[in-house]
Amino acid sequence: MREARIDRIVAYVMRDHSIPGLALGIARGGHPLYERGYGVLRPGERARVRTTTIFPIGSLTKSFTAAATLLAIRSGALSFSTPLPGDPEANVREALAMAAGLADYANLPGFSPERREPIAPHALYAAALKAPRPFAAGTRAAYSNSDYLALALAVQEAEHRPYQQFLQQSILAPLHERATAVAWPAFEPLATYARGNVPAGSPTLGFGVADLASNVPDLLRWYAAFFGGTILSHDWLAATLPPVVLPDGGESAYGDGLLATHIFGRSAWLVRGYVAGYSSIAVHLRRDDLDLVLLTNADRVDLTPLARSIVARALDIRDPLR
Repeated sequence: MREARIDRIVAYVMRDHSIPGLALGIARGGHPLYERGYGVLRPGERARVRTTTIFPIGSLTKSFTAAATLLAIRSGALSFSTPLPGDPEANVREALAMAAGLADYANLPGFSPERREPIAPHALYAAALKAPRPFAAGTRAAYSNSDYLALALAVQEAEHRPYQQFLQQSILAPLHERATAVAWPAFEPLATYARGNVPAGSPTLGFGVADLASNVPDLLRWYAAFFGGTILSHDWLAATLPPVVLPDGGESAYGDGLLATHIFGRSAWLVRGYVAGYSSIAVHLRRDDLDLVLLTNADRVDLTPLARSIVARALDIRDPLR
């Protein structure tokens, strides 16, 4: 792996997109290959980002919710055919694949990702249920935060305890994910918490959807466990992860909050995370058993090209797009 080349491309992208700080992690087979922090912890200040710096991770949260849902199914508290709360038209399996046909509450009129006031998850979900369905449940898949909000509420209802408590007891504690929790108030006072370049919204806007904060070591450990069969067997994952049969660069199938794609002819799973003031991305390459995590305190930056370039350098292959 060419670490100096990775550092150069990261520095270029950070300048080009005015990214204050970035944390990077690459692992293969669960073993870290390269971890590095770049830039500053808070815009306008001098403290530097480290690999242990904590960032809100946006939609990278969804794989945790998927795993929590599958654990509830395995225990018998839920089933794939369980209807979503208040929605007899769609079930848990469809929501896992983002095929429930629920309107995305984050795209409804009046929603602001910078809202500071807490809002009840049930209120967001009720707004999604009241909105017109973009398509009938199970007929196709389309990205919708509402599907994963529904799953978090379904797990909470089935397990008879707060969703965050179930997540902590069933996933975070067993994996020793000590830097992963709901974004506020768990980390706000800590000096290791990155500040975004625009005001952050309340984590209640992303209940089970985009409300977690974490760091590079925790996320590399998480994806190694998620894809490696530590939390759920490969048979359980196969039940909700459709096969990747797309042309290079294509994207279509969703499963467990992840997007199927190809990178350099290799089947991959990818998820991008956005919350106000922060952007992130995680990539898993199946054949190479390679995981990449990028966390930044920059608002609405598509990190996909950077992730692709880093994968090329990590695998020592030529990127045909460069």
